Amino acid sequence: MPPIQHRHLLALPRGNRNVFLSWRLLNNDAPDAPFFIERKVNGTWLFDVGDPFIDSTTALLECPDDGEQQYRIVAADGTPSETVFVDPGSEASCIARRIELDPDGRVQHVVVGDLCNDGRSGFVLRFVRRGTIHIGAYSADGRSLWTFDTRLPESGGWDGSMHHLPFLAWDLNGDGRTEVAFHSFPADYPSDRYDTAVEEERYTVVDGETGDEIYHVPWPATRSRVMMTVGHLDGIDEPPSVVVQDETYGDVVLTALDGRDGHTRWRVEQDRGAGHNLDVADIDEDGVQEVICGGVCYDGAGTVRWQAEAFGHTDISKPCKIDPDRKGLQIWYAVEKDNPGVYLVDCEGRTIWKEAFDHAHYGWIARHAPGVAGLHPHTAEDGRREQKNHSPIFLPDGSHWLDLSDWQRKNFVPVHWDEGDEVAFVVRKENKRIVKLTDSGDEVDVPEGDLPEGAEYGRNLACVDVLGDFRENIVCVDPNEHALLVLANPCVTTRRGRSPSEDFAYRHDRSQLGSGYYIYLSPPVTTV
Repeated sequence: MPPIQHRHLLALPRGNRNVFLSWRLLNNDAPDAPFFIERKVNGTWLFDVGDPFIDSTTALLECPDDGEQQYRIVAADGTPSETVFVDPGSEASCIARRIELDPDGRVQHVVVGDLCNDGRSGFVLRFVRRGTIHIGAYSADGRSLWTFDTRLPESGGWDGSMHHLPFLAWDLNGDGRTEVAFHSFPADYPSDRYDTAVEEERYTVVDGETGDEIYHVPWPATRSRVMMTVGHLDGIDEPPSVVVQDETYGDVVLTALDGRDGHTRWRVEQDRGAGHNLDVADIDEDGVQEVICGGVCYDGAGTVRWQAEAFGHTDISKPCKIDPDRKGLQIWYAVEKDNPGVYLVDCEGRTIWKEAFDHAHYGWIARHAPGVAGLHPHTAEDGRREQKNHSPIFLPDGSHWLDLSDWQRKNFVPVHWDEGDEVAFVVRKENKRIVKLTDSGDEVDVPEGDLPEGAEYGRNLACVDVLGDFRENIVCVDPNEHALLVLANPCVTTRRGRSPSEDFAYRHDRSQLGSGYYIYLSPPVTTV
């Protein structure tokens, strides 16, 4: 039997005995590489379609037989993909993966990572069971790998959330395997609420596949608002560190822990306010990542590289390529107080342009405007303020493309769901579906865009490419059905693309889903 090649193949029933298939164009595939589709009939693999697929990595097929069917993709050299199972007689669905969860658990956040070290994305969940926070891992095909009781209480900080327990999945020690890192305690916690750290709290690193502990060191933070981001501070090809940010509004402490054994590489105190997320990125594109904590940028040794102009606590900060004509990355800031507003800052800390707000509060960075190169950040005023109807989408030069309505800013969750270069949106509260924006600011439904109504599309959501072709999936939780769902666009594409998950910067950005308030960033354009 020839070895298989994982192509992240998915199969969806589409009603009337139709089956939708979607698979990945790998980096070593030619853009026009031919693929054949095979279906197993009476124990023998047969070509389901005689002609190869060369223009797309999707197909909609009519199946002549009843019951569960098996499909696979075969490359021109005869190498088959993994096998998928689907019942063509089932109702049409966009659920590509359904993972049953503990009915006694309540999930808050999910991260993805190559847990089994086979090139496929598994899922790590942070959830509460019987009052304490657990970390649970599942393989790409939904198999439960391990569960870890952190012994920390579920409620923490001013809002009772779980921000005292950030978590991430990454190869931390450079051994080629994925590890999972998180905050934990070795015994019954002395309080039913987390406000200030106590002795013996731990930073724990376990193997992503087995859950076996690799090491633990003392937890470096003391307060309940903690962010944690992996960073390749010595270069992309070197083992990373994990940078922990303790507190957000002021009197911030940053600690860089070596990924190999957890020892403290450096520790700095910062008087200036930070933000709700800790950014790490290669802002000057020299192969070494920097740390951005609020308006301060540090190099890999923890030395201040620059400070942006005077402003206070940031509700959003995000390094990205907003203006493609400028060198390096830019940083998008949405500032809550002390000179509040939005700021576009270059890779050397200089303000390119800014606009005053009363309280710049929430948003994302995405491609919105057709034909306008770069990224187009959206930031909305805090809805509790007088200027709550100020919700612009900016173009790279600082002009406005359009303003979102109050309903749109409250209901939209960005995702690159279709094959277009521009972002689409989940309508998250009712009549849950996918829409796109027109130039006039109206929303239009996309074909076959209805989503499972019982699922939640809030902050425990991950919009990331894990299955199928180059379009992003929606990884979400249905709390009533106690299930983790991976949703996929069931429409065939008219062109091909490579998965954005092949891009280091995209994977690194999505590794931050389990820390603070993640801010969505459009994936790179990968169509071929």
